[in-house]
Amino acid sequence: MIFDFARRERERYLREERARKFGLGVIIGAAAGILFAPQSGKKTREDLADRSKELAENAKDTALDAADELTIRAYEAQQAVQDTYDDLKIRAAIKADEVRDDAEIAKAKAKAIGQIVREEGENVKAEVKDTADVVGSAAKDVGEEVKTQAGNTKDQVKESADKISKAAKDADKKVKEEKGKKEEKDEKKEK
Repeated sequence: MIFDFARRERERYLREERARKFGLGVIIGAAAGILFAPQSGKKTREDLADRSKELAENAKDTALDAADELTIRAYEAQQAVQDTYDDLKIRAAIKADEVRDDAEIAKAKAKAIGQIVREEGENVKAEVKDTADVVGSAAKDVGEEVKTQAGNTKDQVKESADKISKAAKDADKKVKEEKGKKEEKDEKKEK
């Protein structure tokens, strides 16, 4: 699950990098074509204004696509964390059942030994006490393991939430920057 998430993040990064390079190439090509084309100044300004509008629309679409992709990634990360938590919860329940079964078996053995060997009651008591200590120690170990796993899961959930929050803020910032650039261009155009 975590490896799939890392792979998907890497693929997303590579797609974004290719999109950036493509966009930069489009901008450079358009600028070179406009600047070196034999046209009047008025026509060149009109072409620049048209190209600016197109680029602003493309940037807006790219930002919206990135926001959608981020939402999907956040949901997938949330599901992965939930699946991990559920898996750990089931494992803890299985371990608890195993400990209960072991305790019941130990109790039955102690009772049988007590009935069979009444004369050696002190020896049987010592064995039962030792078994109880082992079961108690095992239960304590399982409890500590459950606490550790729960803590790890909590940390993973917090870390995922922080990453998702940061990515959402970055996407929001990009969208606002693009919107601000578009508004500046619109204001310049109106002047």
